[in-house]
Amino acid sequence: SKDVVRWSHSKDGIFTVGRAYKKECNSQSSRYQSSWKNIWRTAAPTKVKCFTWLVIRKACLTHEVLRKKRKIILPWCSLCGKTGETTRHLFLHCTFAAQIRSMFLNFLEVKWTMPEHTVDLLSCWIRRAGSKRQKTWWNLIPHCIWWTVWKERHSRNFEDISNSINKVKWNCIVSLYFWCKEIGLEDSDQLFDQLLEFLGSL
Repeated sequence: SKDVVRWSHSKDGIFTVGRAYKKECNSQSSRYQSSWKNIWRTAAPTKVKCFTWLVIRKACLTHEVLRKKRKIILPWCSLCGKTGETTRHLFLHCTFAAQIRSMFLNFLEVKWTMPEHTVDLLSCWIRRAGSKRQKTWWNLIPHCIWWTVWKERHSRNFEDISNSINKVKWNCIVSLYFWCKEIGLEDSDQLFDQLLEFLGSL
């Protein structure tokens, strides 16, 4: 008989994207499944959503990942100068990145305990109360922080340009503003003005 290609994960041997998606979801823990949905429900740009997914999967090219690929890298964080640029350090515990996160938390007077993993931060950050507008821009913030941190990290490592923490905060606020404007979020200008006023008071 003629050889045929069969997909071993279905009884009839037929591959479909839907079946592959279900297979992948079933192979992951429930927290990754919920995070996957939360990422794609946000209004962040597509490339930022993809980057966020890499972050929670520990797949973005931090020094930790590069060393596993046998690259010779100096083991220190270019943002805070401490040893060990891991995904967890860069996006959760780096004192430089923490200042950006604290700006938003203090702006809304939110008390926060840092979770252990990036996937847990994303799950905890989801706002379930408030207006639709508030939920939309609030849920954009972790994506915006991580994207801004990564861009500043690249600026320091590859362009030899180190921006001040206030400049990086400004960059983060501007990115958030343009994302909100892009999706037509009401009162984006008012939110932008309030954040800038708060930044100026720090």
